[in-house]
Amino acid sequence: MSAPDTTGPAGVTPLHGIADVVDAVGARAPVDLLRRRLNGTHTVDEWGLDADLLAMVDPLVGIRWDLRVEGADAIPSDGPVVLVVNRHVGVSEPFVVAQAVRRETGRIVRFLGVPDVAPVGPVLRRLGGALGRSDELSGLLRAGSAVVVALDRSMRSRRRAGFLPPGSMAPVLAQGAAVFPVAAVGRELGRRWTVIVGDEVPRPPGRSPLAVAELADAARTEVQVLLDEAFPPRWPFG
Repeated sequence: MSAPDTTGPAGVTPLHGIADVVDAVGARAPVDLLRRRLNGTHTVDEWGLDADLLAMVDPLVGIRWDLRVEGADAIPSDGPVVLVVNRHVGVSEPFVVAQAVRRETGRIVRFLGVPDVAPVGPVLRRLGGALGRSDELSGLLRAGSAVVVALDRSMRSRRRAGFLPPGSMAPVLAQGAAVFPVAAVGRELGRRWTVIVGDEVPRPPGRSPLAVAELADAARTEVQVLLDEAFPPRWPFG
């Protein structure tokens, strides 16, 4: 096994390297995965997730991204969870967060916002994607899934958390899901990403529109706090 990477900040777990990829492949018994595909016994859930395909693709994604994760141990091992993540111009953040949390916790993480257009949409559904609709989010949370909900793109700066439509949090309150802010720090064409999971966002009482808006605002604020910590101010002197 490769020696642990101690160059990162304390509490950050590196997830990269050929040894990690080999371990991941071995742990998932690729022969059994292929056998199930050949004999047609693999399963696809009602949202299109193909867990076997996801396991087969996982080592390849590990080669594409060098992921470091902090704070993922706070995420519950089961039950409905929403991970609210920032997003810059690109589209990598939801995939990066889903992959990082899956590797750190073992939970399959779904992500909203796949296009309802063939062939891209069906392929992304096989890998855990879902449409960016409240009914899809509600169904996934009802089934006890962990789901990435991305903020609107922040076109001006990757240091700024985008807007979170208040209505997107209505299914979260209705299903009693835990909400965690997540900062995804990296560049769209780059390989290295750091995923920072913050403390659970307190849920306001009730399910009124005011409570929904309060939860959305609190989640977005906590994502901004994580980004501020990840990108400290740059002073011109000193």
